[in-house]
Amino acid sequence: MHYSLICTEKGKQHYALESTTPAAPEFLLLEVNYATICGSDYMVLQGTHPYKKYPAILGHELVGKVVQAGDGSRFICGEQVTALSYGSCGQCDYCKQQLTNHCLEKITYNTAGSSGAFSRHMHVHESSLVTIPEDSKPHDFVLAEPLSIVVHALHKVRVEASDNVLIIGAGAMGLLSAIVCREVHNVSNVTLLETHSSRQAFAESLGFLSALQFEDIPKDSVDMIIVAGGSALDFDLALSRLNIGGTLLLISYFDTLSQLDMNTVVRKEIKIAGSFLSTLDDLSVSVEMIKRSQHNESLLSKVIVERISFGQLKDFMLRTGTVGKTIVESPGVLS
Repeated sequence: MHYSLICTEKGKQHYALESTTPAAPEFLLLEVNYATICGSDYMVLQGTHPYKKYPAILGHELVGKVVQAGDGSRFICGEQVTALSYGSCGQCDYCKQQLTNHCLEKITYNTAGSSGAFSRHMHVHESSLVTIPEDSKPHDFVLAEPLSIVVHALHKVRVEASDNVLIIGAGAMGLLSAIVCREVHNVSNVTLLETHSSRQAFAESLGFLSALQFEDIPKDSVDMIIVAGGSALDFDLALSRLNIGGTLLLISYFDTLSQLDMNTVVRKEIKIAGSFLSTLDDLSVSVEMIKRSQHNESLLSKVIVERISFGQLKDFMLRTGTVGKTIVESPGVLS
């Protein structure tokens, strides 16, 4: 028997017998081999996610094996794949502009009425998937989807090697943002702002600077702020740290409403960019980055810090201040 970890309402989660049905047209059935936890999974459990509904099978960051594919699929049974957090129709105006992350008929995973990765099997739309290279270590590719979010975001802004970059939040998204700035854009001066001491220490162990509060950062000293944490944020303090012409890049959802002093934005000529999800092209780029990281020295190899069983996952979801990424092995299997 296989199981799913289901969140039924704020603060309520339980293991339930997995319910599987044949894959619908344009969907594939995956056996989930590895998964990891996204910050949005915690938001669903805490009741702060802006659009996901209950009951929800949690999880969407995954590596899986195709076990059922329809006629005409570009995938075959036995292939190992990773996925975006959504599927797209390919026909709407946004899809035709390659803006699939804004698809008008978007299929969202781990929300009411759809599959999630904290289960042995998951229905995934064909448009979501990228094949994992056969000669690679598959478990590392649980990072592909969150890494693709960062790739997508940083494509929207100009990043110079000489920039002073401040990243808000040293969770997984903050760490991945720091790594891409360092290893792709050659930025040497990267600081992560984080209140959890364990996350601060982990960021420092990877060679990044860390700060506890905005007051630790000189005013008018930062070229780019990347907001990679969704907690309440004093944007007045954030804007005061940006240089003239600096950039504010937002890649996380927020659990509270935020305010910006627009006069400061105007006076300092600050550029603001929001970034939402990622596309299949971004996912393909992240898969290639992870493949290269398995053969070269890369901090990506250090982001995964722990492995747990599916039976440990429910209690692990209640922990706070975790560092890096934790792999869930054989989701859906309770032993």
